[in-house]
Amino acid sequence: MVEVGLIEEDERLELLGGELVPMSPKGYFHERVKLALNEFLVRKCPDRFRVIPETTFRLSDDTFIEPDFLVFPASVSLRDLKGPDAVLAIEVADSSLGYDLGRKPRIYTQFVIPELWVIDAKKLVTHVHRDPTAEGYAEVTVHESDALLAPLMVPELAVRLGSLDLGP
Repeated sequence: MVEVGLIEEDERLELLGGELVPMSPKGYFHERVKLALNEFLVRKCPDRFRVIPETTFRLSDDTFIEPDFLVFPASVSLRDLKGPDAVLAIEVADSSLGYDLGRKPRIYTQFVIPELWVIDAKKLVTHVHRDPTAEGYAEVTVHESDALLAPLMVPELAVRLGSLDLGP
């Protein structure tokens, strides 16, 4: 689509069930949380897992999403990565919070991603979604910035967002 001029090369889109969905521009709060979380995740990730930021996650032929972070077993190649392989997806939301708490969890649960964190970058409140079912995530809990967030399958990545160095 870029080659024929339908979209710009740096245009932010996701493909959801064949529908092109424009993504909100990333704001300052989003970027500072993403930077601090990236440094933390890379430093703390055990060798049996890998962390990739902002990858195009191909869930099916007509559904590509771009989580801020994806954690998956090191034994799975990025090329072969499927929904249930990902042990944790993290969305950092600034201007896209409504979308990331509404439509996004339905997409993640449809492809059986076992755990999704949606972080409100302004308030540092995290919505933890676990136990995907056909109707959505069976467990959704909300945590303030001082709460210890521990992924079920990678407890070594336990983090308190309020303790991260978010800069000025």
